[in-house]
Amino acid sequence: MMRNAVDLNLFEDFKIGDNGLTVSHLQYANDTLCIGKATVDNLWMMKALLRGFEMASGLKINFFKSSLIGVNVPGEFMSMACDFLNCSEGSLLFKYLGLPVGANPKSMSTWEPMVESLCGKLNSWGHKYISFGGRIILLNAVLNSIPIFYLTFLKMPVQVWKRIVRIQREFLWGGVGGGRKVSWVKWKSVCQQKANGGIGIKDIRVMNVSLLAKWKWRLLDGEKALWKDVLEGKYGPCKESLLVGGIASWPRNASVWWKDVVRLEDFGGQGWFNSELKRKVGNGVDTSFWMVNWCGGRSFALKYPRLFSISNQREAMVGDIGVVTEEGLVWNFSWRRRLFVWEEELLLSLMEDLEGITMSNEDDVWRWNLEDNGIFSVKSAYLKLEGLVLLEDLWGEVEKRVFANMWDSPAPSKVVAFAWRVLLNRIPTKGNLAFRNVLPPETSLLCVMCNRKEESALHLFLHCDMAALVWLKLMLWLDCLFLSPPNLFIHWECWSVRGRNKKVKKGLWLIWHTTIWVLWKARNDTIFNGQTFEVDELVEEIKVLSWRWLLHRTHSLSCLFYEWSWNPMFCLGR
Repeated sequence: MMRNAVDLNLFEDFKIGDNGLTVSHLQYANDTLCIGKATVDNLWMMKALLRGFEMASGLKINFFKSSLIGVNVPGEFMSMACDFLNCSEGSLLFKYLGLPVGANPKSMSTWEPMVESLCGKLNSWGHKYISFGGRIILLNAVLNSIPIFYLTFLKMPVQVWKRIVRIQREFLWGGVGGGRKVSWVKWKSVCQQKANGGIGIKDIRVMNVSLLAKWKWRLLDGEKALWKDVLEGKYGPCKESLLVGGIASWPRNASVWWKDVVRLEDFGGQGWFNSELKRKVGNGVDTSFWMVNWCGGRSFALKYPRLFSISNQREAMVGDIGVVTEEGLVWNFSWRRRLFVWEEELLLSLMEDLEGITMSNEDDVWRWNLEDNGIFSVKSAYLKLEGLVLLEDLWGEVEKRVFANMWDSPAPSKVVAFAWRVLLNRIPTKGNLAFRNVLPPETSLLCVMCNRKEESALHLFLHCDMAALVWLKLMLWLDCLFLSPPNLFIHWECWSVRGRNKKVKKGLWLIWHTTIWVLWKARNDTIFNGQTFEVDELVEEIKVLSWRWLLHRTHSLSCLFYEWSWNPMFCLGR
């Protein structure tokens, strides 16, 4: 109905740019947006169309829920129009499909609903106790997912990013109640991949840029879409040079969103996105010879600016300059004057870059180098940016292998997460608490288990007399003897040697994690409850706890406790 009204010049739609593109209506699900000039004739036609729809469909339009929004329209006209259509007057700043339309993404007020949603989710959990391992899962599954819809469309300001990170950090280290607690591991390390010593929490700033980068890819993709036509009508047909070549500039009236999308290269270093793009030339009809990076690593306009400045073919396509003949592909260049000697050397270098280029009858397409299928993905963009912005190469191959494997243990998540902190020496031992000025100066820093050396993670879990005897008895139980290594990483590697397959190794990792957990509980009971423990008592608790976890957290065939105590390797190998 609306199209017919436009075709018959009964409704004057909205014109975009100078390329003849017009928009009269947009529809999504059960929502309809009618767009046109603010004229009385348009009001009459719109009311007639809506009434005609009611009569034809039998449905009734709820004008009370409808609103009329004017852009640069006098208030008197808006009041008359709203009375005529019997609807309310809306403002340009409104929410549609959960996103603010017409809002400034650089303003904190634009992001307040999303931040309040994060805080509301935390409050909904009340005062429930959530372990450290459970908080890691909730961070990734809930708190990191809530902002995704906003991050897909809007560039997040730095102050918003800091505020969200603060909420996430306080939840991770302080629980549901939050508050200023000791942040044992810096946030950049927390956001590392598990194999690099982190816990795999996504950095929302990097995720934001990765999601926005998909718009750049979709703009370059050959798929036809109305929103692309709108952008081209507003900014002109220079999107490839603007997004890839880096030569064109946006007009003064460019939107904040457009500027943010174009400036994405500034986040991870110049060229992080463009360097992974490759133009696959087919017939060369849609690929600019000078402006687009299709050969030689970057656009020829940037690589050979002198030749570009004297060329008569600045806007020529590859298919215009390259001609297929019986002898092969011939490049026909046209210059404003004869080349100087040193310019001919540049031309020879350009011809070397063009060696091996072939053309076909297929269309030109873009390819994303980080995916085998050549199609852009947010995951690959995130990993690329993570390596540029977040990656900390602090660990060797042994440490990375331990970090990667420890999260595959069938032990409870809180136990595995605690072991991660032990390996990083980020647990509240006396040495760490004294270093952070938490303990009074007169407090003794000696290990409560042996009273011989200062308490540290390495001493408490490996070199303490009590811990050493516990490990020795467990090695005899598993028939896996080795000398005490200098650190816990090598200890993990030696402990895993007896595992002849993945299933047995997971069982050994379960026992290792159980030992770390029981030793820490014994240490805390000694300090806070005044209890004392014997080595055999701790070993027996490790056997019982690891047997329970084995039965409840793995798919192993059930084994009786006496079988587990007698031959654990036989039970693990079933």
